[in-house]
Amino acid sequence: MVAIRAVVGALLCAGLSACAALLPAVMLPQLAVGVGIAGLTGITCANDPMCEGQASQCFAAGGKDLEVTVHSGTAIPAGEEMVARFTPAYWEPQFESEGSSRADRAAETMSGSFAVTDKSVLFMARSGVDGVRVPLAAILNVEVQRNSTAAPRQLTVESCFGRLDRFMFGQAQQPYKLDSDATAAAASAVRARVAASRPATTREVDASGK
Repeated sequence: MVAIRAVVGALLCAGLSACAALLPAVMLPQLAVGVGIAGLTGITCANDPMCEGQASQCFAAGGKDLEVTVHSGTAIPAGEEMVARFTPAYWEPQFESEGSSRADRAAETMSGSFAVTDKSVLFMARSGVDGVRVPLAAILNVEVQRNSTAAPRQLTVESCFGRLDRFMFGQAQQPYKLDSDATAAAASAVRARVAASRPATTREVDASGK
């Protein structure tokens, strides 16, 4: 756990010139203030019928293909094709919006690989450590948080029913150093796959803005 806290602190501090010490893990949830603890969709969908309609997909689908699964040994399921993979990656699990069942749980961060397939987004950790699979059908919003110099710092994926999962990315040769390019690339990969997974009529409407 000490090692994990060091990784998180190093990554968060990598792009901040004023950061003089590593942040304790207990401070991680407080960083969510910039994201919006009530959920990203609650902010971005205000007075936007198009966005509100997108959020309603969680109910229209009747729960089909929307389940976010967290378990040890998470791997790319048979039948899914990998589109992109980023290693090392760091996951802050159970970061859920206010009012959800685990909103008061302290966040922990796990290291592993972040993968985007044609059907889901996954975080895969070492054996014995939990990972997560988020179906593309359940994703409502993808946001990139930036540091004081506007460089991508972390990726937040919002899915149905108030769940927020946050990811950070280290450099291949310096795993404890923040990789802004990988953060931006991962966000682009997720957004592209989410758009491609939507019905053609939805994509056409999104593209036209009407």
